[in-house]
Amino acid sequence: MSRPIGVTASAVVAIVGSVFTLLLAAMAVASLFIAPPRAQPPNSVQLAIAGTAMMAALACFGIWTSVGLFRLRSWARTTILIFAGFTAAWCIMALLVSRIMPIPPDIPSGAERTIRQGMVLGFGIPLAIAVWWLIQFNTQSTKAAFASPIPDVASLRPLSITVIAWACILGGVSCVVMIVARQPAFLLGVVFIGWTAGVFYAVFAALSLYIGKGLLDLRERARVVAIAWFGFSIVHLSLITFVPPVRQRMLDLQRAVEQRQPNPIPFDQGMMTNVILAFTAIMTATAIWFLIRNRPSFARAENP
Repeated sequence: MSRPIGVTASAVVAIVGSVFTLLLAAMAVASLFIAPPRAQPPNSVQLAIAGTAMMAALACFGIWTSVGLFRLRSWARTTILIFAGFTAAWCIMALLVSRIMPIPPDIPSGAERTIRQGMVLGFGIPLAIAVWWLIQFNTQSTKAAFASPIPDVASLRPLSITVIAWACILGGVSCVVMIVARQPAFLLGVVFIGWTAGVFYAVFAALSLYIGKGLLDLRERARVVAIAWFGFSIVHLSLITFVPPVRQRMLDLQRAVEQRQPNPIPFDQGMMTNVILAFTAIMTATAIWFLIRNRPSFARAENP
């Protein structure tokens, strides 16, 4: 079957975006040698290197996926759908946060509207592309173009489970960045710093990678562990939201991290925290619902 024009256009856009991401990664590395040493916050070099490595890896993966789209590989369609879903969710949250994020005090008041419009445009364009991909790659003609006459192992796995699995894997990888950047950790009102924070992130990374790999393989034990872990996450979010002492410790930690920056910008951390907590709770509850709803898929995989 011939390749739909929408798939070709999507592959081109993905390649352009990946190349642009590589350019941003190169600029991030260059900034380490341009900015004066005193202007850099603590651990900025480690954080920049880890972030740049992730950007470069994502860019290379994007180019690889684009090649798969040109060749009508089924895994490429699944990958682009997952990426579009993550992008849409991230842009929606970023647009909400941008409405409450303060403008630096040294910026003229007349330029505030222009800056906010630029932020809306900067997040709105990727959101529009993500919505386009979610629609394009779910049409019947596109599905037919990517249909393979030979069923693969992943044919039993629902797309929602694939998304949850890769979200866990990305979460585990991000913990490595937090370890390299020596960031503090927070759990049940307790703040971990130094090597204890590293151990915390290492355990979290191992658990996330285990769940992610297990869900990709449709293992029932991984599904149960994932439901339990996500349930605990909702309990933790509820404690931060509704228990004042726990919430205050979280806000104090955020202020301490902010003050380590060279030019901290004061803003309503409580409001931003509420937005992030609500968004995370909704996503986590949705993941639990999909894990429960798709239990028959795990049973079929273990008892073919």
